[in-house]
Amino acid sequence: MKIFTPFFLLGMVCLSVVLLRPAAAQTIKKDEIIHNQWAARPFSIDAQLNDWSDSLSFYNDDTRFAFDISNNSETIFIAVKSTDKQNLGRIFSRGISFSFNTEGKKKNGPTIVFPIIDRSSQALKPAKAPTPAQVKEIQKKMLADIKRINVFGFPDIRDGAISINNNYGVSAAAFLDAQDNLIIELAVPIRLLNITDPQQPLFCLFEINGIKAPRASYDPNQDYRSSRYGYPQRGYGYERMPRYSKSNEPTGFWIKSILAKNLNN
Repeated sequence: MKIFTPFFLLGMVCLSVVLLRPAAAQTIKKDEIIHNQWAARPFSIDAQLNDWSDSLSFYNDDTRFAFDISNNSETIFIAVKSTDKQNLGRIFSRGISFSFNTEGKKKNGPTIVFPIIDRSSQALKPAKAPTPAQVKEIQKKMLADIKRINVFGFPDIRDGAISINNNYGVSAAAFLDAQDNLIIELAVPIRLLNITDPQQPLFCLFEINGIKAPRASYDPNQDYRSSRYGYPQRGYGYERMPRYSKSNEPTGFWIKSILAKNLNN
């Protein structure tokens, strides 16, 4: 009996979707500087985009991410909409790395990996092609299973997993909209990044994580991990992963961001 994994199902039901760049989003050029918008009030991290006027300003072709970035004096806010539904399986199984470099270099710094599925739970696995209702149930359960954030390289936070409800001020949320676009919102306290010059460009990496796997064979007892910031890839059908392919490589982009200033002060 053939078992369909949730990540495979998400890709399968979206194969016929036409990929379109959001009309309002501007495709960014390499090394283009992005000037953040000032956040007059703290954003609600609920993956609903209400604080972003329901639209995002920028777009990247490689990842097919629409995104935006804003800040106030205390927090950087990031919103991402993944418009390539065939990337859902990759994102849910590996997460997206958001890395920050305050030295003006395209070099990994403090990094947040999100979303992370709680692999201790059991997702629904229909024995045959799912109905639309079953797909929605799988999506709902996967979103409910996002209970943690992985962090690396923060001076004041130990590397590893933290709860979504944490005391560090790091917040993240994920949601699938009516068109099954994955929406992610993120809030990162500026104090955690040790920014000394607010007008120095902040390099930010947005990257769908890859996975390392052998080219010749797959050992079910081996714990294969992400090619950048690892966590176990077993479960959800990865026990049957075939040999390495290009689709397992990370896909991402860097931006140069300058923090906004409060012009009312």
